[in-house]
Amino acid sequence: MPSGEGVEAIFAPLANGEAYLKRLAPIYDMLDPEDFKGDSVPGYFNGKSTSVSEDELRGYGEQLITGMKQLMEEHADVEGTAEAASYLAGVHQIVILPREEIGQYREKYDPILLHEILFEIVSEHKNLDEPVQILSEAYYSIACDYWISYYLQWHRFDLPGDPLAPYFELYRLGYNLVFSGSNLYIWKL
Repeated sequence: MPSGEGVEAIFAPLANGEAYLKRLAPIYDMLDPEDFKGDSVPGYFNGKSTSVSEDELRGYGEQLITGMKQLMEEHADVEGTAEAASYLAGVHQIVILPREEIGQYREKYDPILLHEILFEIVSEHKNLDEPVQILSEAYYSIACDYWISYYLQWHRFDLPGDPLAPYFELYRLGYNLVFSGSNLYIWKL
C-alpha cells in the first residue's frame, strides 16, 4: 500500500517543498489498507468515509460555489469569467444523491466553462520552468482530476484564497460533484 514513506525526499529540493508535502500528506492518510490487498489495487487514490451529514456536504458545496465565484470575479480580465461567475450565482440548490441516481444529471452536465476558465486562470499563473512542473502529471494521476491537481499545487500559482479546498474535502471523504442546470449535485463514490 502506498504509505507516503520517503515522499518528503521528492519535495526537499523544491522551493516551498514543505507546502507541497503538507497538501499531499492527507492523500496517504485517507487510503484504506484493505483496498491494497489481493490481486488488484485501485488505479487512483480514492477517499472514503463512514458517515458525513448532508449539512456538512452542503456546507462544502456552498464554500466551493462561493470560492469559485470570488476567483472568477477577481480575474474578470480573463475571457469567460463574468459568464462563469454569473452561472455560479445562479446555482440555487445543492442536492445530495445516491450513487445510482447521478447518471441522469451527469448527462445534463453543462458548465464546461467552469473547467475551461479555471484552466485558463491557473495556466496564466503557472511557470513552466519551475522544477515542480515535472510533477504536474503525477498530481493529475492521483485522482484523474485536474481540480485535485490544482488544489495540491495552489500555492504555486500565487492566487488568492483557497477555492478548491472544499472540493478536496469532498474528494477526501469519498464524494464527487457535478454542476448541472441551477443545481450542484453531490454523491458518494
